Amino acid sequence: MTLDNRYPNKTRDAAVAAVDQRRLRNPRDRTIFREVAEKFAVGEQSLRLWVKKNDDQRLSKADTNGKGRQRASKQAASLSQDQLQSEIGRMRKQIERLKAENDVLKRAFVVFSAEWGEEN
Repeated sequence: MTLDNRYPNKTRDAAVAAVDQRRLRNPRDRTIFREVAEKFAVGEQSLRLWVKKNDDQRLSKADTNGKGRQRASKQAASLSQDQLQSEIGRMRKQIERLKAENDVLKRAFVVFSAEWGEEN
């Protein structure tokens, strides 16, 4: 008996759909497979295989030349590049603000040092 015959198609499809919905809502949730497998009373590893097969089928449908996986990885890389550029810009602004605050503190120190020196 193969894994595909162990569970009804309806159960398999519903479990894969549940995983997809949960991944859309919270992609970093590491409990998705365990919880969905428990809910549908299926094996966690079977569920992982079904989801992987479903993802592969979607990628191959998206690109009939067989390059869907490469395109998806390039999109992920460009997304991370965009995120990195955004973070670099944010940090540069923060550095400029901190430098300005530092200059104000240096000036204040000079003023208060001069006043303190005059009192002695």
